[in-house]
Amino acid sequence: MAVAATPARRAAAAWVPPATVAVLVAAGLKFYGVPLPTTAMFAGYVLLGVVLPGTLIWRAIRGRSGWLVEDLAAGLAVGYAGEVLAYVPARAAGAPLLFLAWPAAVLAAFVAVPRLRRHWRGSADPADRTPLWWSLILSGTAAVVFYWSCVRFFRTHDLREPGMLSPDADSPFHLALIGDAKHHMPLMSPWLSDQPVLYHWFVYAEMAATSWATGIEPHVLLVRLSPLPMLFGLVALLGVLGRRLTGVWWAGAAAAVITFFVLTPMPYHWPLEGWFSAFGTNAYEDGSSLRAQLWTSPTQTFGALLFAGLALALVEAMARHTRGRWVLVTVLTAAVTGAKATFLPMLLAGLLLVVAVRLVTRRKVHPGALYAAGVTFLGLLFAQFVLFGGASQGMAIDPLHFAQISGAPYTVKFAAPEYPHPLWRLLVVTVLTVCCWACIWPGLLGLGRLAPTIRHARRMRRDLGIAADPVILMFGIGLSGVGALMVFGHEAGAEGWFMVSARPYLSLASVVGLVLLTPRGLPTGRLLRQVYCAIGAGLVILLAVHKIGSMHTPKVQNTGSMWVSLWGLVWPYLLSYGLLGAAGWWMYRRRLPAWRTLVAAMLAGACLGTAVQHVNEMTRASRLGGWRGVVQIRTFVTPGTQEAGRWLRDHSAPDDLVATNAHCIGDPDSLQGCDNRHFWFSAYTERRFLVEGWGFTDRAHRQAAEDHVNAIFAPYWDRQKLADNDAAFYHPSAATVGRLRDEYHVKWLMVDEGYLLLPSSWIQDYATFRYRAGRIAVYQLGE
Repeated sequence: MAVAATPARRAAAAWVPPATVAVLVAAGLKFYGVPLPTTAMFAGYVLLGVVLPGTLIWRAIRGRSGWLVEDLAAGLAVGYAGEVLAYVPARAAGAPLLFLAWPAAVLAAFVAVPRLRRHWRGSADPADRTPLWWSLILSGTAAVVFYWSCVRFFRTHDLREPGMLSPDADSPFHLALIGDAKHHMPLMSPWLSDQPVLYHWFVYAEMAATSWATGIEPHVLLVRLSPLPMLFGLVALLGVLGRRLTGVWWAGAAAAVITFFVLTPMPYHWPLEGWFSAFGTNAYEDGSSLRAQLWTSPTQTFGALLFAGLALALVEAMARHTRGRWVLVTVLTAAVTGAKATFLPMLLAGLLLVVAVRLVTRRKVHPGALYAAGVTFLGLLFAQFVLFGGASQGMAIDPLHFAQISGAPYTVKFAAPEYPHPLWRLLVVTVLTVCCWACIWPGLLGLGRLAPTIRHARRMRRDLGIAADPVILMFGIGLSGVGALMVFGHEAGAEGWFMVSARPYLSLASVVGLVLLTPRGLPTGRLLRQVYCAIGAGLVILLAVHKIGSMHTPKVQNTGSMWVSLWGLVWPYLLSYGLLGAAGWWMYRRRLPAWRTLVAAMLAGACLGTAVQHVNEMTRASRLGGWRGVVQIRTFVTPGTQEAGRWLRDHSAPDDLVATNAHCIGDPDSLQGCDNRHFWFSAYTERRFLVEGWGFTDRAHRQAAEDHVNAIFAPYWDRQKLADNDAAFYHPSAATVGRLRDEYHVKWLMVDEGYLLLPSSWIQDYATFRYRAGRIAVYQLGE
């Protein structure tokens, strides 16, 4: 006889999917070089040192325990904020482990204070029980994100040689800053010790704190462990926000899926070139941009999690004004300021939109939104003039710059900047981009149904179950990201991060619109069957167009005509949109009761096709080329760097200054010049260098502007200092080596022998040889 499922059993079943994902993640990490004890140590620290204290504080500020998934996801964001804000003064005081007093004090208070003890217990409200299907979808999303991370990043970023010798250019930069955050506060650019870090740096403090607490190597944290809870927490927070905005479970699941997998339709056979493959249309158009978003930009990943937590805190505070909730909003805003200040102008725009709509429709000021806008504005000023020192870091007003480097037109050279009079081409690309956005977020049209009821907020909340102000906030955040992408430009395409940051909030606003477009009272089972069929139809349409497309890239140099290239770029989209439009017209003519929802589902299916293509492509590449330790590009990190760097770290003091003869990626005498992004010596030694590289500093950006070159090829501006540095390696003598020791206070030499014409043993007459690994030799100046 079948046993009826009790509420306790249903609640326990909802934990099976995330538990399964946790096992798969641990197994995957072991396959990619992380021992199970290391994973367990990291997970234990995150749960006990970050999630648990953050969850207790979240519950105390709300005044009750709520939906457990929401409490844990919000607690992760609150815990990270507390961890960083505790670590910074502890590190500045010279006692980095003192930051552990923060979680210890929180846990002790919630044990000792009677009125706080109730927050250890979860909610007994049946409405707060997570449905199994919702848990399956969110856990499946997290699992696919992890698999994507494995095949796009882990397999080409090994933890040891030779796979670790060809990372992306940014990872050594991040690793060097983590090392500096472990030993110094405030941070300086360790590859050029006299240059301050004018950058979003809180994530480096977070990883440094984790390294101190667990003893795990920063390299392992950066390329394997630390981004994972941030990514999984972001998935959970999007699911939570979708449900909180609409009161509907499926909206939360849809928000997470749309954000990560509903991508620009890509009906091409030919691949898209470059890092910026269509980021103008979405954050994850191809695998390289997905990889950049998830792993090679930990500042973005950390900032996205904290900002999602801030968005949830704002939704809470707008629903019920209490002093504690607005204090939490203030704290999270401060954390976002140092984590990724890109979010602040977008948040300010969204809050001002809420204030403006309330003024226009109800002739009243929204006091909470106005307060949050003031806090955000102060945070923006602090970030720009204190954290960033007023530096622009290459960002400038350059309308439609994104269209020149979006993947498809850049690949066919249709809108490339080297061609004259590109304005009409940029407009073509912009129109195509907007059409792609319409496929990703068609639910935004449903927000129009809010307009008649915005003036009567109580009636809307009663009739629709939706509060207007949080929805307007999400839409304003997303819209401002689109506007920033259109208006600003950066030589490295950094304006794309505005769109990356806006994407989750456009998705949230879109699912609210879908809820408003979906007729109420329809049988759920019938509607779901129709939605699945519509998703399948969209997927089939895109794959069919992809199947008949050309295998050859229609580049201008191949076609001989800009118009032929334009046709090769546009016709697959025209065919796709034509077929999708015909299917939508059929749904309308059949008078299906939820035809608008079904059209949106069909468009989502077409957009899901791109994710399917990318997963299949990378699975095939992994099967043919190897699942780990793959060297896809020419190695540029010097063999022996990791071993020699860690030896020097273990045998020197944190304040010891190091000099090296290696300054460039590749050939310093190439036609383009010296690629100044040489960061890996400081990354693995966790020490500051007199002159290693000089890239990614504000001074390099200003030098590039003066010389009218790309910042990564900007020459070093202090020629005398560089000459003094290099003389000790290429012309060693008592005078040249002594100058580094006596005038520049250098205590160690880290020699890349691949750049020397003579063996480095000549230096041994003036310095003490201490260690050798691969091409790296280490010498000590003085005793």
